[in-house]
Amino acid sequence: MTSNKLSRRDFLKLSSLAPLAWATKSLISWLDQPDLSAQPNIIILVFDALSANHLSLYGYPRETTPNIDRFAENALVFHNHYSTASFTVPGTASLLTGTYPWTHRALSLGAGITPANEENQIFSALASSHTSLGYAQNKYADIFLYQAGDYLQTHIRNGQYNLQDNLVYSRPIFKKDARIAFSSFEDNIFQLGLGYDGSLFGGPLYRLGTYYERLRSQNAFGENYPRGLPDSTELFILNDLVDGAIEMLSGLKTPALTYLHFFPPHDPYRPEEAFFGKFKKGWQPEKKPIHPLAEGKKSFGESNSSRRFYDEYLASWDFHVSRLFEYLRTSGLLDNSYVIITSDHGELFERGETGHMTPLIFEPLIHVPLIISSPENKTRKDIHTYTSSVDILPTVARLTANPIPAWAEGELLPELGGMHNSSRGIFTMDAKGNSAFEPLKKISMSLTRENYRITYYRYSGYENFEFYNLTDDLEELHDLYPLKPKLALDMKAELLQKLADVNRPYNQK
Repeated sequence: MTSNKLSRRDFLKLSSLAPLAWATKSLISWLDQPDLSAQPNIIILVFDALSANHLSLYGYPRETTPNIDRFAENALVFHNHYSTASFTVPGTASLLTGTYPWTHRALSLGAGITPANEENQIFSALASSHTSLGYAQNKYADIFLYQAGDYLQTHIRNGQYNLQDNLVYSRPIFKKDARIAFSSFEDNIFQLGLGYDGSLFGGPLYRLGTYYERLRSQNAFGENYPRGLPDSTELFILNDLVDGAIEMLSGLKTPALTYLHFFPPHDPYRPEEAFFGKFKKGWQPEKKPIHPLAEGKKSFGESNSSRRFYDEYLASWDFHVSRLFEYLRTSGLLDNSYVIITSDHGELFERGETGHMTPLIFEPLIHVPLIISSPENKTRKDIHTYTSSVDILPTVARLTANPIPAWAEGELLPELGGMHNSSRGIFTMDAKGNSAFEPLKKISMSLTRENYRITYYRYSGYENFEFYNLTDDLEELHDLYPLKPKLALDMKAELLQKLADVNRPYNQK
């Protein structure tokens, strides 16, 4: 009869094999680990309020961006890339989460991603393979970096490279409660937005001290800026901002995910002396009628002047950012990094509006650049497939051999793992007048597909559809919807179905 008991001699034999088993297990475990040394860096450069329609790269008649154009000569250039929204909060949230505004629900100024979704960010998607660094000079984008929590290892203060650093919410003491601090101080006690101060003396005293600092900075550095120093709520200098970007990139622990969100060319438009007046003569834009929903009611002359200052400020920024591009090249970062240049939204100088805080949805406001330099690509390749800002997160996950998160709503970008999908529909929306926890009722929403766009406006008693052929009428001057073409009706049905689908969970509450 065979015994199942282990003899003393057998035990000693097996014990002698324990060190070998431990070493073998460690070796297998080591072999299972991903080779992080081979992982590329991901460097995302966001230029706030940068409209693709104002880049000479995309055919704009004014030479606004010669240095961005040169950078693109060794990159993938996406010609039909769109933001999901028309201003910073929802546009940035979509870029960082890979989800549409109807999902992340960061709909209005100062809003954050809803608690159920706030950890669904690009930083968590790459946490297992990359170190991370984030910087957002725009305070409304900075809120999302606080929401990333422990997934974002290095968070640079938004005022780090400004001449001033007066914002209270970003003080280290409020790191865990930045959104509450922002709401309490910047948006209430000191009221840096609209409305009255929550404090009788706090707001005026804060602004008095800030004004004194601004006056000193303007006197010391303003000679080179005829329209005043660049201002992101706090004054800064373009040269200092580029120095700061180089400083951040020089200290990367690779492989790294780096998100740098710069304020230029966001308003106020403050070109340097060398570029001030550069576009005063020459090409002039086409005059367009004032839209019924235009809130600014700006005249053509007012909008045209603002456009000129924007273009000159953009040219100033392009001049300085060339040093950042040169650093990427000489440091060797271009050889082992995907460098992504894009924006959170564009800018509008027509139809009675100036800027981007508008319910209107038109090409210059939602068409944003997307330029991607990759380690293996040394020539320019132009891509005309329609793409969306929600596509960046899943594409970056794939490029770094990470699983694409189930919550991501975008598609892989063409030439980077995705297909050229000519029939894909791209959604953009503005829903700043809605609660994050209720159905979307006050809304502007567009669907763009195969060179056509339908836009639905349901806003302050105004309800209407507009339909444009973007091939024959890129300026969107001829609304074809009154003719009720079949394609317009089909796209209308799809848009309304999508709106019904995203509202359904909130209608049931």
